[in-house]
Amino acid sequence: MKKNVIIGQSGGPTAVINNSIRGVIDGLNKSEKINKIYGAKSGILGVLKEKLIDISRQDKKQIALLSNTPSAGVFGTCRYKIKSSEDMERILEVFEKHNVGYFFYCGGNDSMDTADKINKLAKEKSLDIVCIGIAKTIDNDVGGHLQKDGTFAICDHDPGYGSTMRSTAINILEATQEIKASCSFSPVLIIGVMGRKIGFIAASARLADIERKTSILIILPESFNNYNHQDNLQYITEKVNEKILKYGNCIVVISEGVNLGDLNVLTDSFGHVEFGGSGTSVEVILANYLNGMDRKDPKGRAQSRLVIPGFARWERPGTKQRRDYFTISGIDLKEAYNVGKNAAKLALKGESGYMSTILRKSGKTYSVIYDKIPLDVVANSERKFPQEWITSDRVDVTDDFIKWAMPLLGENLPEFANFNEYYAEKICKEYIPVEFRK
Repeated sequence: MKKNVIIGQSGGPTAVINNSIRGVIDGLNKSEKINKIYGAKSGILGVLKEKLIDISRQDKKQIALLSNTPSAGVFGTCRYKIKSSEDMERILEVFEKHNVGYFFYCGGNDSMDTADKINKLAKEKSLDIVCIGIAKTIDNDVGGHLQKDGTFAICDHDPGYGSTMRSTAINILEATQEIKASCSFSPVLIIGVMGRKIGFIAASARLADIERKTSILIILPESFNNYNHQDNLQYITEKVNEKILKYGNCIVVISEGVNLGDLNVLTDSFGHVEFGGSGTSVEVILANYLNGMDRKDPKGRAQSRLVIPGFARWERPGTKQRRDYFTISGIDLKEAYNVGKNAAKLALKGESGYMSTILRKSGKTYSVIYDKIPLDVVANSERKFPQEWITSDRVDVTDDFIKWAMPLLGENLPEFANFNEYYAEKICKEYIPVEFRK
């Protein structure tokens, strides 16, 4: 008897998540085991509320367009933690009523926890339901430790990270031009990036300048979260001023979860901090500190901590980092599809309780294989950025990270003009602008 399928997404979306869904659909469409394919509206909430989009009735063109569609607007996503037996029973009831024999859940470690719970309960009740997870995160936290051959165990890198990495690198390339233009009045630009407790997104800023010719500081949670927030602010300020004295400007790329003090945060049902809805942010705190907002003079003027005139600006690309269509990595798009297709393959073979994963082959040439890993191995687990990839001064990443990350960028990054500063010979007397004489 043919069975139906439910596919869902959970957690923050990515620029390539829909191509994983398309991979699943394509992998199932020709099977004689499959009747209808449904998409759960807003992830597991769509199952609980019985809001199932009939994918089988969609035009083929719309299925194909999943490859070109960023974020999770087609099916929706959620951050809902399954905590009660009542929810679990409801999920299985919906599955039974709709003759569901296959459940796919695309997301991070919390999503794998949901899939694992459903898989185990279905087995306890002797229900014929195959549960498969599909790896997805922009911050690359699903996976194991760094191995001796320079690859990661469990999942070498997560679909979605490559495109966010590319978006970040291109933003830093653009920011380098911005800071060169405005350094006479604003010599510091602080860019806050996503990444909660892990620094892979901030680290990707280094790919914008692998030869280290420009003034970039990379501030990772793993480098600073074991220190007092006041000490962190002072140390970062010292490093900013070192860069300013050498280059005349400085770009600071900082992960949203770095310990710089109280952010007045909100949390989701999993207990994860939602930095996008916090009362303040690390880039604002750091800019205020550099600008001396905490030590105004009697006239209310800030006393800057920068070693040259000017002030620090801040910006936050926000969710654009995970939905930027124009900076999608071709490699990331391809691998997202193949992870989905591998998930379909595992399901049709009846291999329930696994996550479809990417493993990198050891060697000089970049290549990967698509494999499986038990859901209970990745459920609720969190990878950290390797300490051995952080430089001794704690404000940059090593060449080993660059070597590992470069293949995930896809196409070459843009190249911008870079004039040599050939100045005309000075023939006038030295002059100090009036406002600089104070």
